[in-house]
Amino acid sequence: MTDERSVRRRIAAQFSYLGERADIWRGVELFLDTDAYLNLGYSRWYQPYPLGSPQRRLAVRVGRHLAARLPEHGAGDRILDVGCGRGGPAAVLADRFGWQVVGIDLVSYNTRRARRTAADRGVGGETAFCVGDATSLPIASGSVRGAVAVDALVYLPERAAAFDELARVLAPGGVAVITDLVATEAPDAHRAVEAFASAWDMERPGTVSEYRDLIEAAGFELRAVVDLTPHSVGRFRTWSGLYLRVLDSPIGSLLERMLAARGLDPTAIVTQIRRAHAALPALGHALFVVERPIERSLPRSEQQLP
Repeated sequence: MTDERSVRRRIAAQFSYLGERADIWRGVELFLDTDAYLNLGYSRWYQPYPLGSPQRRLAVRVGRHLAARLPEHGAGDRILDVGCGRGGPAAVLADRFGWQVVGIDLVSYNTRRARRTAADRGVGGETAFCVGDATSLPIASGSVRGAVAVDALVYLPERAAAFDELARVLAPGGVAVITDLVATEAPDAHRAVEAFASAWDMERPGTVSEYRDLIEAAGFELRAVVDLTPHSVGRFRTWSGLYLRVLDSPIGSLLERMLAARGLDPTAIVTQIRRAHAALPALGHALFVVERPIERSLPRSEQQLP
């Protein structure tokens, strides 16, 4: 059984820039907007953020899917952002779609950064952020019309409990849009995916079929599944391959010295990139649109035991 306290400590350390596993994020921020976003992003060309943040594009795409299922939405509707990270997606949802967004994240460092992100983007009054657990949300039952979870559930060992909580807090007819890293069904890829997950301090990504099962078990109706892979994960292997080729070239030692000069651990970063590169052919990126029926069967969290 997974040690829940250990999982929480690992997640908090990684996203608070503590420990060697956090160095990859400090390195990635050289070309991606990790001050505000921790998601995989979406772009047909995967430009670095000076040319238009792919992370922001994913948040916009999530918002559009949510708005399409909430046609009567308007300014003031409350939307929940589960695993809100550093506030980029919440700021997009508030600014572009006019929602009041409540962000919940396990890591206090992230919620502090999220408040700064929202303030910098002029939506501090339309957003609120607090520390909380996706498996026990500090939100009243049936109190929100919409929710998002942007590439966040992959870190959780108890995803079933997270889906049950989403079903609990959504009002009847409410909609959630979830994006996440997913694994393929190929059995020969299992070892590479496990090694990748271990190196990045995350749980093994679930398959699309496993997500379908979790969604249905929580009492949701699955409205859509969108494959984002070609414009997110599918682009990463180009960049990881380029990095590894540079590392193995005559200037590789210079690259390592540059990383070390920034206080980063080149060995830890290389390990994570190599394992990601090996696993990427077996990984995908999916978007799920789910709805809580007006009349529905109770999820596990609301079922009464005899």
